[in-house]
Amino acid sequence: MPVSHAAGPQVIELIGPAGAGKTSLLRAIAQQAPSLRTGVRLDRVRTMPVVAWQALVLTPATVELFFTDARWLWTGLRHLWRLGAFPSELERARGSHHQAILLDEGPVFSLGRLSVFQRANEGSGWLAREWRAQVARWSEILTGVILLDADNETLAQRIRERPKNHSIKAGSDREVFGFLDRYRTAYRDIVTRLTASGRVQIVEFDTTKRPFEQIASDIVTTLDGWAARSGATTAQRRT
Repeated sequence: MPVSHAAGPQVIELIGPAGAGKTSLLRAIAQQAPSLRTGVRLDRVRTMPVVAWQALVLTPATVELFFTDARWLWTGLRHLWRLGAFPSELERARGSHHQAILLDEGPVFSLGRLSVFQRANEGSGWLAREWRAQVARWSEILTGVILLDADNETLAQRIRERPKNHSIKAGSDREVFGFLDRYRTAYRDIVTRLTASGRVQIVEFDTTKRPFEQIASDIVTTLDGWAARSGATTAQRRT
């Protein structure tokens, strides 16, 4: 059952291609606004019953993914499991009395992975139908999406310089730029679908040159505005 936007804190996801600054912004937001919860992680033990049920429900997806491209079978199933398990963990987090819950690598991230690697947004098979059903489901749960981006040169430099491993880190500029553009296109498509009903709000930030602390401040102000317009009761603002 969809979660009502008015039933608790706002549920926001930060999305963007690799290197856009999601992790850095979440840290800056956490420092500026303790009333915001940054991140919800899936508890493997607590979500085991959901995952077990999903394993049965996703049997058609297992077959379809295997015959489409077996190399991405596990990746595709993992993100379908995440999409199925996330609502129960999110519902638990909504009882924390935070003003908003900011997600990193949440449902839009998983939908994007399924688009880029499994082309789940295309066709009419079981996977495509499930992908569209999940988009509709999350359009009822998410309050808004914060879309981060930067120019390809900046993103490529950040990917190569950070210690975190990435599959495209050693690629040529052409390979890296193509990878980034595929994700950018996938996220645009998902955001368009999510916001079609008018329930999910969207704001975009270019992280190419502006300091993350300044963007974080703008995000906090934006969330306050969204909460005010929706009539939601907000907790203590930044302290």
